[in-house]
Amino acid sequence: MIELLTIGDELLSGRTADTNASFIARALTEAGLSAGRFSSVGDGLEDIRRALTGLLPDTRFLIATGGLGPTDDDCTAQAAAATFGRKLAVSRAAIGTMERRYREFGRPMPDAAKKQAVLPEGCVPIENPVGTACGFLIKDAGRQFFFLPGVPEEVHAMTGFIIEHILRECGMRQIIKSRTLKVFGLWESRIQELLKDRLPDLPAVALGFYPSFPEVSLKITATGSDEQQIDNELLLFQTVIQEHVGDYIYSDNNETMEEVVGRMLAAQGASLAVAESCTGGLITHRLTNVPGSSAYVERSFVVYSNRAKQELLAVPEAALAEYGAVSEPVARLMAEGARKAAGTVYGLSVTGIAGPEGGSAEKPVGTFFIGVAAPGQTIVKKQFFPGTREKIKIMSSQMALNHLRLVMMGKGIE
Repeated sequence: MIELLTIGDELLSGRTADTNASFIARALTEAGLSAGRFSSVGDGLEDIRRALTGLLPDTRFLIATGGLGPTDDDCTAQAAAATFGRKLAVSRAAIGTMERRYREFGRPMPDAAKKQAVLPEGCVPIENPVGTACGFLIKDAGRQFFFLPGVPEEVHAMTGFIIEHILRECGMRQIIKSRTLKVFGLWESRIQELLKDRLPDLPAVALGFYPSFPEVSLKITATGSDEQQIDNELLLFQTVIQEHVGDYIYSDNNETMEEVVGRMLAAQGASLAVAESCTGGLITHRLTNVPGSSAYVERSFVVYSNRAKQELLAVPEAALAEYGAVSEPVARLMAEGARKAAGTVYGLSVTGIAGPEGGSAEKPVGTFFIGVAAPGQTIVKKQFFPGTREKIKIMSSQMALNHLRLVMMGKGIE
């Protein structure tokens, strides 16, 4: 059995969500393994010692995260050394890795960081591909204890090594492959309805649903010893899902919406201008987070006020007075005005009420309009999404990008 131990006062106080345990547990499950118990303790040395000695009788592996940093309250290495009766010593392998990492960062290694290389004697260092603190492995009394830093990005990068090691130790020589489909516009329950009794009966293939606002990821994982068979079964599963979920799937290789839209714009050699009101620049921020986006993002207009809509996009004052800033005609004029002013292939606009104030019976908080101006046509869609101000802005930006994607595909917008 495998136990997970997360270490940190911030976890017990609720200041930080324990994402490491869920990530590792999910990775174990996808590899055909399972976690038997989760535990969390604070940063105290004695608390960590008690956790290391209080394993369940049939636990063979423990994966611990946290407490390997350079500060005084990072005492996981000391607790491990005390638990297993070992001395602490500077690990040459760890020091070498840290020095190389700081050279890559372009700065000298501070003296305080050297504490991270002081590890229990006889342990096996685990290299950290993205950070400075090494992990380490201790074998004791037929059990194996893995210690990782607590930074989620570093845990993600190091978990693969641990899973491969456990699989080898357990004599499991399975090949594991997975594919991730990103779905937007359908919630988890509706996707399950569409797929009910339709997926092929393949015991070696598992489908996981991972909702993460504002979308759902479908992860298909296959295990076995025949790589060609695994590839065939993954493809069959993916084909069936795509057949029933359709264009709600916007990516089959774990891309973000902005990456997909950017790739499509680049493939068309097309340019884009964005006009944002309620999203305040969020759409442009997402687009320009993608490397190479300067090839297709020509310019952006953050037109939060009516005056800005008039001066920058030539939206007539009369249209604003008659229909209001949050309306189909104004969204259309914004998209067309951005496209014309920038001389781009596409213009994308969004205007809405993010709240928590400003709504009305006719236009409640969460109402927004999205416009896509393309060669020969402009499509505007009214949307409504209740929620917090932040969620409404995120949903508006996601829907706007998705509408642009569908227009570029020549599809209708639902």
